[in-house]
Amino acid sequence: MGDDVLRVGVIGAAGRMGREVCRTVDAAPDMEFAFAVDRREAGTPVSDLIGAQAPDINVTERLEEALSREPRTRAAVDFTHPSAAAANGIVCLRHGVTPIIGTSGLTPQDLDGLRAEAETQGVPAFYIPNFALGAVLMMKFAKEAAQYMPECEIIELHHDRKADAPSGTAMRTAELIAEGRRRPPKVPKTEVVKLQGARGGTLGETPIHSVRLPGLLAHQQVIFGGPGEVLTVRHDSLSRESFMSGVLLALRNFQGHKGLVVGLENLLG
Repeated sequence: MGDDVLRVGVIGAAGRMGREVCRTVDAAPDMEFAFAVDRREAGTPVSDLIGAQAPDINVTERLEEALSREPRTRAAVDFTHPSAAAANGIVCLRHGVTPIIGTSGLTPQDLDGLRAEAETQGVPAFYIPNFALGAVLMMKFAKEAAQYMPECEIIELHHDRKADAPSGTAMRTAELIAEGRRRPPKVPKTEVVKLQGARGGTLGETPIHSVRLPGLLAHQQVIFGGPGEVLTVRHDSLSRESFMSGVLLALRNFQGHKGLVVGLENLLG
C-alpha cells in the first residue's frame, strides 16, 4: 500500500474490544494493519483472533518491540487495562506514534503525564472515554440540559467484567455537566443514609451510581429533575460494533491536533 494509507497498531488485540478494532482496521480501505500487541496471546496469528481473511501478522508481547519493528505506524488504538494504558501511550508518543486510548479509568495524574509527553514530543494523544457516537451526543445533550436543570444524577450500567467504576463515560459526563451549569445544584436533603454508598459517588456535584451485571454491555442515563418535571437522557450500546464508527472517526481525524485531546466530541465536525 502507498504512503497515504494510515498504518495502525492495536494494543490489547486479543480482548473483546481489541478484536473488534482489529476487524475494523483490517476492513478499512484507507488503513493498513501494522501490528497487534497482547501479552496473553503472544505468537498467535491475528487470523486466529478475527478470521481467516486477516493479514499475516502474529500477536506481539511487547509494545516497544512492535513499534521498533513497524516505524511507519502513525497511530495505535489501546483497549487494555487502566493500569497499563497510560504507560502504553507514553511509549507510543516516544516513538512518534499517536495513541488513541479507549481504555477507561485513567487518573488525572495519568492524563497529566500523557499531556506533558505529547507536548514534549510534538505528537497528539487522545483519551476517548466512549467511542459510540450516540454516547457522545448524550453527553452533549446533558451538558446543554444542565444549563436549565442543574439538579441531576447519573446511572451507568456495564457488564460485570468492567475493571473500573464509575465508567469513564460517566466521569466525562459529570465534568461536562459541571461546565454547563449556570448555577450550583441544590443539595438533596437526605438526613439519614441507612446504607453507606446508597447515594453513590459524586463528581462535580453530580451523584454517579454504577451498576455491574452480566447481560449488560454499556448503558447510561442522566436524570434531570425540576419543579413538576423529570428529563431523562439515555444511551444504550447493544453491541461492541457501536464503538467502531467512533474509532474510525478518531483515526481519520487525529492529524492536525496538538497535546492531549479528551473526548470524541472534539473530533466531531
